[in-house]
Amino acid sequence: MAEYVYPTVPSPLRIMLCGNAAAAWYEEDDHVRSTEVLPAFIECFRKITEELGARCITTFDDDLLMVGVPRSRDWSFYAVYEAADLQTVTAMVNLFRMPIQGVRLDKYFCIEVMVGREFFPAESTVSSLH
Repeated sequence: MAEYVYPTVPSPLRIMLCGNAAAAWYEEDDHVRSTEVLPAFIECFRKITEELGARCITTFDDDLLMVGVPRSRDWSFYAVYEAADLQTVTAMVNLFRMPIQGVRLDKYFCIEVMVGREFFPAESTVSSLH
């Protein structure tokens, strides 16, 4: 018999980082994108996991059927993490505000983080398969 599980703040926090490329990404020179912006972007995600200790659970990029700045929805890429606490989540967002390898990623990407919990009906189904 299924039972509703009332929400509580999970530990670790389950978060979803949502993002999209801003107009500056598309307007930037291809060489600058590939030699400066993209390496800084990759370094940002390395810092999230290796320095801040957030564990990436999964990622999703919906660029298979969409190009350019999203119009019908706000975001085009997503990453689900487990993070120790709200300070860690804030530090993740702040990485996009500070220069990484001389690049401020908030010029090129819009980021928002949602804090939630496991979707228990689906999680219980997945865990029963293992």
